[in-house]
Amino acid sequence: MTILAAVLLALAAGITEILPVSGSGHIYLLAEILGVPVTGAAFQSFRAMLLLGVGFAGLLFYHAHLKEMLQENLVLLGVIRPPKRERGVPFGRRLGLLVFMAALPMVLAFFLNTLRKQIETGDYALLYICALLILSGIVLFFTARSARGERIIREMTLHDAILTGIVQILTVFPGLSRSGLVVSVLLHRGMNGTAAAEFAGLLGIPVFLASGLVQLISAGGGTGSLATAPYLILGFALSALVGFFTLRFFTDLMAHRSPTVFAYWSWGAGVLSLILFLISA
Repeated sequence: MTILAAVLLALAAGITEILPVSGSGHIYLLAEILGVPVTGAAFQSFRAMLLLGVGFAGLLFYHAHLKEMLQENLVLLGVIRPPKRERGVPFGRRLGLLVFMAALPMVLAFFLNTLRKQIETGDYALLYICALLILSGIVLFFTARSARGERIIREMTLHDAILTGIVQILTVFPGLSRSGLVVSVLLHRGMNGTAAAEFAGLLGIPVFLASGLVQLISAGGGTGSLATAPYLILGFALSALVGFFTLRFFTDLMAHRSPTVFAYWSWGAGVLSLILFLISA
């Protein structure tokens, strides 16, 4: 892998892991175009650093929400005194519980990693990714077209969180967008665009950080020139920087526009993967 390839992959991760277009599918497609092997511990280590970078971007972008969650849980533990507030369960505590319940089912997704690796390294990987990208686009397209919800994130329920957690299990496969399925579920459940984007971003923090750490540990730190510190630091820093601004862009866009444009994006990426498959066949 060259420095240019590492930069392009990091930029792609920072954008596509946040937007509802499947980060894993785009990383695989870009690696295929650049001629970068996706097998081996070295690439897995680099990919893990990209996920950690995007997770770190979420920590920075949602620091206010995270601070409120931490404060409310410290109050619950009796570490600090509760501030004066309105009646009912504090929003920070409720939001923390919702994120936790939505992230919990992702534990089951780690058991599907072997199947994911078989898909990515198989002869028909591009064909599988094509089908899943198109499927993601279809789900997002029809959900966005029919969504008329006005519920804000403070009105989100435990049922909403559990449903988003369940659909996330499927997104371990490259081509199925985590953000896209989460946004689709929440829009279908009557949440507005801003709430759907915010919760998808908040939920991405534990998912990206946990996935990155698991991949990094299983790779054993990687081998060869790809796993040297400059590549890993570059991947982490660029994906974090781009991820931060992508979160801002996505949140602003969802506040004013429908996400159907990302369905077209997914379909285009699916067609591209089909073309690459036919060329390589």
